[in-house]
Amino acid sequence: MRKYLFPILAACSALTLSACGQKAEAPEPVVPAEAPAEPDGPAFDVEALGIPTDADSIADGRVIAETHCAICHGLDQDPPLRTDAPPLRYVLSLYSPESLAEDFRAGIHVGHEDMPDFVFGDLGMDVLLAYLVSIQETPPASE
Repeated sequence: MRKYLFPILAACSALTLSACGQKAEAPEPVVPAEAPAEPDGPAFDVEALGIPTDADSIADGRVIAETHCAICHGLDQDPPLRTDAPPLRYVLSLYSPESLAEDFRAGIHVGHEDMPDFVFGDLGMDVLLAYLVSIQETPPASE
């Protein structure tokens, strides 16, 4: 799976970055995010949703998140760069994984009007969801 996904991601990354006026660079090797022993965030029945849980899928999903999502939503504990973009580690507290996946797969615009539309395909969406589920945390209470 990985040998097919990375060339596609590299091409998409170059196109995305060139559209933003940035120079594309070769992606660095990815260390898979480990799922917490006791999940802090919302619980999802990943098996029932068909979301992969293997380290390779999570790592592939992280590459997609780094390439397409981190610029606005932040990555890991980084704060989002846009105030209207929730951190990736909280995004599934706002959107159910099944709804988010279906909206992306159907090409439905998700998020605010400035958010680009993405076409990840089934495999891309599955691995992106695998990564998102693996990093979820409960958002702090609003003040």
